[in-house]
Amino acid sequence: MYKGKKKLKHPNNDFLTRDFNKIIQYLNKGEFQKGSEFADRVIEKNRKNKNILREIDGIIGKIENIICLGQYKNAFKLIKNGKELLYKTQNEDSIQIKQRKAYIIFLEARIYSEKFEMSLAIQLFEESYNIRKETGDKIGEIWSLLNLGTSVASIGKFKEAENYVKKSLNLAEELDIEVCVIWSLINLAAIQYHIKNLDKSSFYTGKCLSITEPKNYKHTSSMCYNIIGNCLVEKGELDEALFYFKKSLKNILETGYKYQLAQSYHSIGNVYSLKGELKRSLDYYNEILKIPEIKNDQIIKPAYYTSIGKIYGELGDYSTAKNFLLDAFESLKKKKIFLLHYMNFSLSITKTIHYLINILILSNDSENLKEYLGQLKRISEENPDSKQYSQLYELDRAIILKSSDRLMDKMEAEKIFKNIVQDNIVDHEITIESMVNLCELLIYELELTGNIKILNEIETLSDQLQTIAESRSLYNLLAETYFFKAKISLIHFEINRARIMFIKAQNTAKIYGLKRLANKISNEHDYLLKNLNIWKEMADKNISLEERLKHTRHEFLYSKMVRTKIEEIPIKDDHPVYLVVIFPQNGRYLYSKSFQDMRIYDDDLIASFITAINFFGKEALSSSGSIDRIRHGEYMIIIKYKENFCFGYVFKGHSFSAMTKLDKFIESLTTLENIIENLHLSIKTYLEISNETRLTIEQLVNNIFFHNDTAH
Repeated sequence: MYKGKKKLKHPNNDFLTRDFNKIIQYLNKGEFQKGSEFADRVIEKNRKNKNILREIDGIIGKIENIICLGQYKNAFKLIKNGKELLYKTQNEDSIQIKQRKAYIIFLEARIYSEKFEMSLAIQLFEESYNIRKETGDKIGEIWSLLNLGTSVASIGKFKEAENYVKKSLNLAEELDIEVCVIWSLINLAAIQYHIKNLDKSSFYTGKCLSITEPKNYKHTSSMCYNIIGNCLVEKGELDEALFYFKKSLKNILETGYKYQLAQSYHSIGNVYSLKGELKRSLDYYNEILKIPEIKNDQIIKPAYYTSIGKIYGELGDYSTAKNFLLDAFESLKKKKIFLLHYMNFSLSITKTIHYLINILILSNDSENLKEYLGQLKRISEENPDSKQYSQLYELDRAIILKSSDRLMDKMEAEKIFKNIVQDNIVDHEITIESMVNLCELLIYELELTGNIKILNEIETLSDQLQTIAESRSLYNLLAETYFFKAKISLIHFEINRARIMFIKAQNTAKIYGLKRLANKISNEHDYLLKNLNIWKEMADKNISLEERLKHTRHEFLYSKMVRTKIEEIPIKDDHPVYLVVIFPQNGRYLYSKSFQDMRIYDDDLIASFITAINFFGKEALSSSGSIDRIRHGEYMIIIKYKENFCFGYVFKGHSFSAMTKLDKFIESLTTLENIIENLHLSIKTYLEISNETRLTIEQLVNNIFFHNDTAH
């Protein structure tokens, strides 16, 4: 389940030679190549001295290190060599021989677990555990228990896994063996992550890092950072997750463990995918393809190929997407792998088939749809206890029916989607996708009939989507749902509510690091303001529902559009016009700056600006924040409040970059305590701000408003 997790395994004191300890020290530091090279010298020295037991110890130490380098073929050769040496020794039943035999069996099991041949791995781990228990090798018992836990966890038996790993932790703490404690904590944290007990997972990683960080154990610390990052992804805290993943990547690049390197690239790519930065995500995924060990691994490769194929599909490159997904599918089918759990994601052949079906529909390639749907049906029937498989089969059956031109097929698809939505949530991704597809069909029906009851049904679905998004910290979905609600509000001519929903959507996207999504939403809000008079005229005329739908049809369901088109939306700069800092209680101007030669004191513009301040006052200071911008002719105006000051910004162009600049200015200014004190002093004394204060503010303004970094 978790790559690179087994270290410092001393079967008994007989192993505690200086040479063996040094090999293991390299292992603990993540210096696998050095450990392997030193082990070669130990093997050669003891071979010359005809010390078979010490030669075997050197072989065991080398295997430990090269497994972490992904050199499985060499490891198997050494295992064979070690077994042959054991066979040549006298006193085959002695404790020393049995313990080394158990260790070699254990290492063989490790390789099979890394290659995800779990049935054989579990069998060998159990064999090693029984020998170690028989010989009183408690440290060996710990490692066999720990690896039994990780192996059964990889096939989804998390409760059984937790029991094994807790036993290993108890023994490790009883014997006060640090490295065993470390790896037990890491794997308990990973198990808790998979069962979504995120607080408990954080407890275990925190406890582990309190041991590993002070001693600069890079390999084990990086494992903890990865788990923390994945827990943060589950909570929707993507920027914080990215920090930990990159911290982990830095360590991994230094230790050279190829499989963990691939996992790290995948984790970072996944975060950028969730942020809507698909090309950046693909850059990290493509780094995985540069690792030869991954390209040649028919077990782990399909996991990464599935993610890469999905991203290409979202970018609209259906041909490349299809190639990657087909490669992943064929590998999984060949190895008969249905479901495997890694540390930071799960691999399922059913999800690979699901993505493949979607790509075939989007590319109008219906030739093999029935074949892949049949594969899903068979897997579902062979696993009747898995509700997830049956729901995914029904979802894909409905998606295929929905793509048909026949009305009867669309009606059948609608029934299936409704059944999934009304069923208990087994996999929230399946439920959400069913809701989104159902919304699309209902919108299609609404456009055909103009029946207001259908619109009410759509609104109910949007409420359900919001509930799921809030309960599961799916902030990209939450932002998209607010956007969707804004569009629905426009159909009802509830223009102020639509603006509130746009602001909620943009703020949600902004807070959780979804910059491209926030930019898209901001542009839509700007577009509404530009056409506000048209909407008011339509409301006054109370035009028909059919006519309203024509004006909201374009990109009406944001969830359908965002993943494929968000990458194409540039983050355009604004053009500064005027900036002012005001004390709102008496309307006194503390600082102002005109950015261009213009009649900034034009009565109309100043009147609009003062009106904006008065209008924004209560709204901006309230929790609702229902208005964040207004438009006057060709100008846009933003007002924000902080530290008892009002900050106003007049500009032309796009609000997203303008808001980003104003936020950065406010944040920078309010962290300068002496400047804030001087502004307050100016208010109390009714004097102009000092030249020094003005110069400092001027430098901030020039650095922020004349440099566009919103696109980076």
